[in-house]
Amino acid sequence: LPIWRRPRPYRCAAQRSEKLTYRWLPHTADLRVALDGPTFPALLDDVVALLQELCVGAGIAVAPRIDRPLTARGADPADLLLQFAREVHGTFAIEAIVPARFQLSALQLPPVGGPAALSGHLLGEPFDSSRHATQPEIKAVTRHGLVVRHDQHGWHAELLLDV
Repeated sequence: LPIWRRPRPYRCAAQRSEKLTYRWLPHTADLRVALDGPTFPALLDDVVALLQELCVGAGIAVAPRIDRPLTARGADPADLLLQFAREVHGTFAIEAIVPARFQLSALQLPPVGGPAALSGHLLGEPFDSSRHATQPEIKAVTRHGLVVRHDQHGWHAELLLDV
């Protein structure tokens, strides 16, 4: 190739012999969590508790002072759990409501595949920087690596959170 068509190599500050005030460190930028429960509603409770801890820290009491209706639909139980987690996360990220608990009103889990749905009320309180510890921001609950399965021991789920 003529010299003008050859790709130019990437040059970082270290290659330019400049004094560095930063350095690259390995970081996955993800949190992976496993949830186990005897029932699907128990997994929902764990998702709320997990997101509460990730929003404001462990051991912080959160009062159920605000009531938000919440519905979620999914192609199957895995997709339903993902959509539920995204709704709970969105309530904190958009409305600054810290989740306390979820009151399930209706749950549809088809026995053999098919669409799943739930509805209920997410209870929580407004974020208060004087009471709640700020945590690294959760950017998204992702589909990558999503696992939800049911066996004789109950329900198992694995979620990946992008931070």
